[in-house]
Amino acid sequence: MNLLLPETYVKDINNPLIFLAGPIKGGGMWQDSAIDIIYSADGDIYIASPHKKQGQYKGDSMQSDQSFQTQLEWERYYLRQAARNGAIMFWLPKEAEHSCDRVYAETTRRELGEWTTRYQFEDGVRLAIGGEEGFSGFDNIRRNLAEDCPDLPIYSTLEETCIEAIRLARLK
Repeated sequence: MNLLLPETYVKDINNPLIFLAGPIKGGGMWQDSAIDIIYSADGDIYIASPHKKQGQYKGDSMQSDQSFQTQLEWERYYLRQAARNGAIMFWLPKEAEHSCDRVYAETTRRELGEWTTRYQFEDGVRLAIGGEEGFSGFDNIRRNLAEDCPDLPIYSTLEETCIEAIRLARLK
């Protein structure tokens, strides 16, 4: 399995890479399901998941400022790698666990805006985007993307989104 978790760097990735972008805190364990779907369809692809697999992440644990900074650097590095050699997959699950101290999917929303802007203005950025009904603001996201990126489909199941990410990652 070619699974890259935070703070794991692989110097030479010869196969395409899919970065799993989406909520970590409060989003449930959707990354585990996505990893299983992708590897059952294509076992040679690399996956960068900022969420540790199989429940290793504890939503209520605190990260030090240094480990948070290290995680952000890791994410930025592999987002750029996936943009160059693969695809970025955004999955927007409805909130599974509410936290009052932070807006749900705050970072994901910013990253989605950044990468859809890059998609519009940079050649070669490949995005697979999907989400569940119940994700707050999903209707606005769909409406805005339909206007700004009319050729970018929005999928309604995790499986469809994963399959599209694989297809895009395999494009030459």
